[in-house]
Amino acid sequence: MKFPLRAFLIGLFFVLLINIGAPYSMFVLKSSQWAISYLPLSVVFLLTALVFINSLLKSSLKIAALSSSELGIIFVMAMVGASIPTWGTSTYLIAVIAAPKFFASPENQWDFKVLQHAKDWLMPRDDIALKWFYNGIPAGEPIPWGAWIAPLFWWISLVIAIFFLCHCIVSALRKQWVEHERLSYALMEVPRQLIELPQGSNWPGFVRRTPFWIGFAVPFLMVTWNIVTYFTPALPPIPRDLSDPISLGRDFPAINTNINWAIVGFTYFVNLDVSFSLWFFNILTMLQMGTFNQFGYSLPGIDVYTLGGHPAIGWQSFGAMTVLVINLTWMARGHLGEIWRKAIHGDNEIDDRNELMSYRSIVIGAGTALTYIAFWLYTAGMSIPTITLFIIATLILYTGITRIVMEGGLLFSRGPLIAQSFVGYTLGPYASADSHIALGLSYGWHHELKGFFMVASANSAKITDYLSINRRSVTFCIFIAAIVALLTSMAFILYMGYSYGAYNYGGWIFGYGSQVPFVESLRKIALTSPDWSRLMHMVIGGGIMGSITFLRYRFSWWPLHPIGMPVGICSYPMTIIVFSIFVSWLTKWAIMRSGGISLYQKAQPFFIGLILGYFSAIGCSFLVDLIFFPGNGHSLYGN
Repeated sequence: MKFPLRAFLIGLFFVLLINIGAPYSMFVLKSSQWAISYLPLSVVFLLTALVFINSLLKSSLKIAALSSSELGIIFVMAMVGASIPTWGTSTYLIAVIAAPKFFASPENQWDFKVLQHAKDWLMPRDDIALKWFYNGIPAGEPIPWGAWIAPLFWWISLVIAIFFLCHCIVSALRKQWVEHERLSYALMEVPRQLIELPQGSNWPGFVRRTPFWIGFAVPFLMVTWNIVTYFTPALPPIPRDLSDPISLGRDFPAINTNINWAIVGFTYFVNLDVSFSLWFFNILTMLQMGTFNQFGYSLPGIDVYTLGGHPAIGWQSFGAMTVLVINLTWMARGHLGEIWRKAIHGDNEIDDRNELMSYRSIVIGAGTALTYIAFWLYTAGMSIPTITLFIIATLILYTGITRIVMEGGLLFSRGPLIAQSFVGYTLGPYASADSHIALGLSYGWHHELKGFFMVASANSAKITDYLSINRRSVTFCIFIAAIVALLTSMAFILYMGYSYGAYNYGGWIFGYGSQVPFVESLRKIALTSPDWSRLMHMVIGGGIMGSITFLRYRFSWWPLHPIGMPVGICSYPMTIIVFSIFVSWLTKWAIMRSGGISLYQKAQPFFIGLILGYFSAIGCSFLVDLIFFPGNGHSLYGN
């Protein structure tokens, strides 16, 4: 198939729409978040609407509408583009690099403690430009774009290098994960069935199944009823929680009973042992946290981005994540060896013609990107030990979370900590002040990990199985979408800041969240030694993970899948989705026990209906907010 130009142009339009709509919805409308999660609301809603219109044109007007491959390209570009704004990269990056100068005060002494250790080219330093950005520009004044051009140029170059490195890793692992290990890629089941039409049909196969419409109706009617209550507050809304949180005891975290219908639907396509482990490890960490609380065990210095509700649990989970990545690399050693032989020795028996990138491009490209990233960080003020540990920890987190999302079908997931925490507590006083402040600035692109490029790239690699187009063309579309999204979202965030005043947005990103990186950096500068307690818990977590992994591959009867330990911890976002995972696991277990694989397949349309009904209703709520409640919307998704 030749390059699908019209699909590429529609995909670009969707990228622009999402990267303008996502920050506008979040900061101005105060409505549902378009771009949060690993399969964002905006992408599913727009793809569903496009498929419906496309099928209608084919059926009613007999128009040669978009093919399955074209729909797939549009979806890939929209998904990649949606990984950039708000919680992805662009918005938080601007907030973090603007914070040191704007929030510096005699009380926090950031002029001396932060700004003197940060390179001038890393952040805007024009007081007037920053004041107008946070408070709104006076009438008649032009937006001072010039204050941002130099720092954003260098940050964008770094981000693009990171994106390229991530795509190289995804390209290297695609065949291993998709063809050799056959991971479930549960998040891609609905997009696959939307774009892959049955032979001789103009509509997705599930729309002709009654269970689909029953599943669609359940969340759609519940959410639309709540939309009606926006206008008539006397009507009681349907609660999203089945009951009050379930308490395990005074010192133990409570179990949230929130039902997210999309998570129930996606988890149905996850292997039972994986979904079981996700909720089981969450319960285990609740018990562990309660035990810690009862005995008064704590670690000094709570890091905002160390999850688990207790630092010890977060560091144990990071140890587990490290073992997970080591194990998946070991499992892929044969395939990675083939990539090396093809790239370096030109082995003609190894075919890479239909991969996302040639194997030589993967090796040379990854090496070049790593070199540029390391040089950039060194120029920004990091020492060589800091750079080494930071890059290793970042790659562990990125690769580990990507693997977990591919196999666990999680819409929401975060790492147990971020790389800056690992480096700061590991090196402590052995890292210079310049290194710690540079680590603080790096929060701009490595922070929440709620949704980021590597997961979108890996999901795109799976979708290429269903497209009659060379994968190299998909790689081109991915990078154009990422670059356009990055530039568009950054420009629009600056425009919105000067138009409305970024400080008026409220919330985390432009408030305390942008100050956290420097508060944490200064606290780690004050350390007198590496934090051996945290490192001990990391080793303990790695040891437990290694034992579980060994039992998993040694004994077929072993029930626990190792993937649950790194992310199945008692923390946000697992605390608000774990009950939905449990409900879906229990339902699938009952279906498989009573009717086997046949009943499982017959029930699939119902769970697809849950997903599309929920996202469609949330999309309708956004449209209602846009028309009737601008500035006072209803955030039904993403909080």
